[in-house]
This record gives sequence, structure tokens and C-alpha cells, in this order.
Amino acid sequence: MSEEKDPKKAAPEVPETSDKKEAEEHQVLKEKAQEERIAYAKKHPHSKEAQERAAEVMQDSDAEADDGKPKKKKGMTRRQFSAISGLSIAALVGVGALTKWGVTQHAVATGQVVLNPTPKKMIIVYPDRCSGCQRCEMACTLKNDHKLNSNTARIKVWRNYMYGKSMDSGDGAMRNLQFSQDYCKQCRVALCMQACPVSAIVVSERNGARIVLDDRCIGCGTCTEACPWHMPTVDKVTKKSTKCISCGRCARHCPNGAIGFIDWIDIADEILAKEGRQSTEEMLELNWGGSVDYE
Repeated sequence: MSEEKDPKKAAPEVPETSDKKEAEEHQVLKEKAQEERIAYAKKHPHSKEAQERAAEVMQDSDAEADDGKPKKKKGMTRRQFSAISGLSIAALVGVGALTKWGVTQHAVATGQVVLNPTPKKMIIVYPDRCSGCQRCEMACTLKNDHKLNSNTARIKVWRNYMYGKSMDSGDGAMRNLQFSQDYCKQCRVALCMQACPVSAIVVSERNGARIVLDDRCIGCGTCTEACPWHMPTVDKVTKKSTKCISCGRCARHCPNGAIGFIDWIDIADEILAKEGRQSTEEMLELNWGGSVDYE
């Protein structure tokens, strides 16, 4: 009687196909090239490679609206606006250039409106309009993290929810139900960017935002400690820092209009329309050839 053979041992070995080998070799070469690219970008944070990585992070963040339709591109920066108008932020409020957006001297003086200029946008916050619904946090993290997480939201309402900005401020759900939004100021001198030990925060060429490159970030939290408002937040799951990229999604989804991102070119158009001067597009083309130069 012949001995029964183990079917597993009896089965001949199937050689790997050439297509599979080529795919594996291609993947190895691809990973090696990516590692070399990251290493170079770390040594040269303002190089072309670093900006390409920043562009990947920013991809589609402000190029399309929520309905998928292309948005009209705005090409004026804070620096260009200042050169054209000759007005400071205080002067803008004083001459009534921002009244279209509800910004008056009285509103600013009483804290009803808070202004924060960034390289490509004027962020206008209306604290009294915030109802604490946290929809801005949800919209932010769904867009940027593909999940709901108030902790990693780039705009933060939750941490001021119960007692306001401090235990004795009299704000929040436990006091007068007035909530305050904390948001990234996109500082001209960004302490988070200066403090990062691996140069993981760079300036986006698209809109001037200071953004985090995940493939560089080591999740050390130095940026959080360096920021006066502790806005960058390390995701406990991914171990990467999260930071605002000025996509404006929070503003688009706020039901009360408690925060807005206003293009500098729209503010310039408002001023020029009142004065009957040449169009903003003509002035940009005349002075800068229509180019964008971020601070």
C-alpha cells in the first residue's frame, strides 16, 4: 500500500510572476526616492522639494468649493494691499472700509468684532454670534482628518465651552452662554515654525498659511508649547501635529456667521469702488504683473 502524500508538500512551488517582481522592485525604488526627497527637504525647508510637499498638503483645500465647482482665484496679498491702499488695519476701520462686513470702530472697541490679518485673508471673528454648536470643529476635522474630533480641530470652541477663556471670565455654558472661538492667527513671525526641531512647518506658496508636513512631523508637541494660544495639536492616534491651513471651511459651515475669511482683493475693490479709481486687477498688473508675493 502506497504511502499517502501530504497535499501541501506534494504541491509544486509556484514561482513569482515577473509582473509581481517588477511591482515590488518599483515600490522599493519609489520608497527610496521618497526617503531621499524628505531628507533633502528637511535640510532645505524653503527648497522646491519643501514647497512641493506643502502644495500636496494644500491640494484642493481652497481650489474647490464644497459643491465641487471651481472657485474664483484671488491674487492679492496683504503686502500688495498695503502698497496699493496705504492703509493700516486701524485706518481701514477708521475710514469705514470694512463696514460692509459689520466692522466699525465701536464694534472693535467693545470686542464685538476681532480682526486678524493674514497673508491672503482678513479673518473677522464675531464672538457674540457664536452659539457653541461646534459645527466649525466638525467641518474642519471632516475636511482635514476625515473624522470628527474636536481635540484636533484647527478652530477650537470646545475648550472654552464650560467656563469660557478662564475660570473667572464669566463666559461659557456655566456662566452666560457666551462662547469664544480660538483660531490660528497665521502669525507673520510664527513661533511654532521657529520652534519645530525638524522644520516640519513651512509657508504655503498657495495662500501664505503656515502648515505642517506630516512626513516630517515627529509629534513632539514643541509647536504647541511655542504657540501663545496652543493652537497646533498633536493627534493622539496619528502622532502628528495638526494646524490650520486657512481653507475657510469653518467659516462656510458656521450657521451664524461667527467667523469670516475676507480676501484682500475684495477689501481693495470696496475701497476703490468708493473712490472711483482704477480696478484692482489693473493695479496688480501694473505694479506686480499680477504675481503673488507672500510675506
